[in-house]
Amino acid sequence: MCLGAQARAANEQARRNYEYQLQKRESDWMQQLSLSGVERIEYEQGVNATKMGVANMYAELQEKHGDNIDTLAREDDVKWREFLQKNTGSTLAASGVTGKSADRIASLDLAQYLTESTLRARDVSNDAKELNRQGARAAGAAASQQRQAWLEQQIIKMPDFAPPPPVMQDVGAASFMDALSIGGSLATMYMPFKPG
Repeated sequence: MCLGAQARAANEQARRNYEYQLQKRESDWMQQLSLSGVERIEYEQGVNATKMGVANMYAELQEKHGDNIDTLAREDDVKWREFLQKNTGSTLAASGVTGKSADRIASLDLAQYLTESTLRARDVSNDAKELNRQGARAAGAAASQQRQAWLEQQIIKMPDFAPPPPVMQDVGAASFMDALSIGGSLATMYMPFKPG
């Protein structure tokens, strides 16, 4: 038996455990840094995706508004032709009826046509306002998603606390104690036996 062997073995085990803890801490920190990099990339991709989504939404809304204006223009063209063909004032004038009453009837027909046309234009304007509200809601939702994503990836990451260095046993003192123990055992073995 080597003096202080247990203390040496315990010290070696403590040193190995400490080195393992340090390596594990470094490995965990490197993994945290890698995950942070991935989170940052995901955040940037998410921001780009929400911006693209809002841009597409605005493009769709603009297209709908353009379609509404085109529809209004086509309907107004058809209504104007119908008005020119069927209004009472023009029919009276074509049949030779003139005077204040015929002019009044023609003015009332034109006023009715213009009122209907104005109502159709107002509907398109109200649709445009609703489309703008939809766009504002989509932009607000995208901004909220971006803020949330920013908060999630902006957490400052820190490595774990370093493990405390091990407390090593004093091999010299352990050797001395082992020697005393061996000496005491030998002394009791060779003590003369005194019968009582």
